[in-house]
Amino acid sequence: MKLVPFTRALTAVCATAALAAAATACMPNQAGNVGSTKTGDITNPATRGSPVDELRDACGTGLMTLAGEAVIRRKPYLQKVTKSSVTVGWVSTGGDGERVEVSLPDRRPLGGAAGVREAVTVRRSGENQMWSEIDGLEPNTVYCYSVIDQHGPLSERIGFRTAPPPDSTEPVRFLAFGDSGGGGTDQRELAEQMYTLPFSMIVHTGDIAYDNGSIGDFEDTVFKMYAPLFSHIPFFPASGNHEYRTMSAAPFRAVFSLPGDSGEKWYSYDWGRIHFAALDTEADYATQARWLDADLAATALPWKVIYFHKPMFSSGEHGSDIALRKALTPVLEKHHVQLVLAGHDHDYERMVPQNGIQHIVTGGGGVGTRPVGNSAFTAFSEEVIHFVYADVRADEMVLHAIDATGNEFDSVVVQR
Repeated sequence: MKLVPFTRALTAVCATAALAAAATACMPNQAGNVGSTKTGDITNPATRGSPVDELRDACGTGLMTLAGEAVIRRKPYLQKVTKSSVTVGWVSTGGDGERVEVSLPDRRPLGGAAGVREAVTVRRSGENQMWSEIDGLEPNTVYCYSVIDQHGPLSERIGFRTAPPPDSTEPVRFLAFGDSGGGGTDQRELAEQMYTLPFSMIVHTGDIAYDNGSIGDFEDTVFKMYAPLFSHIPFFPASGNHEYRTMSAAPFRAVFSLPGDSGEKWYSYDWGRIHFAALDTEADYATQARWLDADLAATALPWKVIYFHKPMFSSGEHGSDIALRKALTPVLEKHHVQLVLAGHDHDYERMVPQNGIQHIVTGGGGVGTRPVGNSAFTAFSEEVIHFVYADVRADEMVLHAIDATGNEFDSVVVQR
């Protein structure tokens, strides 16, 4: 990515006299707080590396072919990756005859699946939301996929890795962030830092596409921003209140293919030794608490991570959602959940563990920041653009807070 030319060009446009009155609209939601001004616990520095280099070395860059550039409107992206399957999504003006082919890095073909057209909201007439699901894969294995049609490839080969098995002894590393889709320099600078850490999947705490969660917002501030990551790395988002501004979050459910049978409002899945559950804080809390109780009772995995949008504990602008806290606390404590992630407040806040549960607000994903204070439950807080990087071993999880300059400004060790 070439950040500085983009920033300078945008600044120059906004500075012209003719557009001076529109400067705010030209560079919306940009705090400029890309670097932390203070530090918490920095005694556990993160291991650096690339999330995509190994995959690109194995399969290639995954660029669109000339034929693909003519018809692909949203580049291929990964959904519902498990230890034995993958779902690939894309948007095309073709559709008929398009499919995904999977091969090993040595180019041995493994077959594929036809693209299925889904009748959902798209940006323009003639565009088609396509999904292709391939199963029968091996755990923790690098594969290559290509989108093709009856005339040939629409994309070059793209690498991805299936989820590890639950008994894997290797570290599980994931990225978490929220409140990200501003489409400006805050978001771009943070996105650039995502290529400096070796993670295998991404979770999002909601408010993905600003301002209104429309299909246009998703195309402009989500898929255009993260296309190189999403083609290689699976993305598991929770919805936020901004997604609900358009058709009760129908575009959110159109662009993602998420696990479970709740209508893509709340869901769970496994990734190696971790059981994840994503909730919807715009939906009924009591219903989800009952669902979560049953869901957590059914897993035997040693690590449990829950994430959603509105925080149970927060010293930020919106503050704590007390009703959510009352609904979920008994369930979280009963099933010994180790980590709860939330967004909504545009800041970073790490709580003092609450009855053994580590709560973190990560709402500085790129749509500006807002002031955050301190409460009796606060261990560390900062108004900064950032994401959280998790490195999960057999008996401990280390969480690293990384700002948009690449600086690690806080960390915490969570024991299993």
